[in-house]
Amino acid sequence: MASVMSHDANIDSATERVLAGIEDEDLAARYPDRTHFISADNPHQGEMATRALFEGDPVVIVYPDGHELLVQPEQTHGFARWSQAAAALLLRFRRFDQSTLQLPPRAHIEARDSGGHPIAA
Repeated sequence: MASVMSHDANIDSATERVLAGIEDEDLAARYPDRTHFISADNPHQGEMATRALFEGDPVVIVYPDGHELLVQPEQTHGFARWSQAAAALLLRFRRFDQSTLQLPPRAHIEARDSGGHPIAA
């Protein structure tokens, strides 16, 4: 894992995290299935994260120092699920500020250290 986590100027922090998870099962187990890893430096991170969240997928925003924000949308059912699906569809056609992250209702946000462990509040 150390060789992957050493910073390569051509690889962003989110990609480093994904590659590290491939080699380290314990690290990979710290994240929910279907998690999207997005670099905080990506100019489109807000748009990418918003779309993933409204489609019901968790997102990890990875900062250059390795710290993270894990955002998990609450699983919805019934009318709320249809409403969220409609919002996700509308977001596909909407142009908005790409650096602004829009959260679905009842999203859970957790700050994490560079090892993927929750930071105590």
